[in-house]
Amino acid sequence: MKISGVGVNKVVNLYKTNSKSSLKNTSNSNKDTIEISTLGKSLSSLSLEENFKNSPEKVEKLKNEISKGTYKVNSALIAKSIIDNIKEKGV
Repeated sequence: MKISGVGVNKVVNLYKTNSKSSLKNTSNSNKDTIEISTLGKSLSSLSLEENFKNSPEKVEKLKNEISKGTYKVNSALIAKSIIDNIKEKGV
């Protein structure tokens, strides 16, 4: 059975032409964007409160634990603190 029609070279040339034009179109749209929700903006203000203070000793202790790999995150305590702060702020 012989199938005649579009030659292989023509298909390859069309593929090359299309890939070049698609590369030109994507090169202009490589800009990163970021959008922060209103909840995210309100959460970022929590760390700027006056009652938020760290002692140098506490910071040094945490740095040492992190560098040694012995720091353990208590996710339940973090979640509770986040929820309590949100309830206080009425967000």
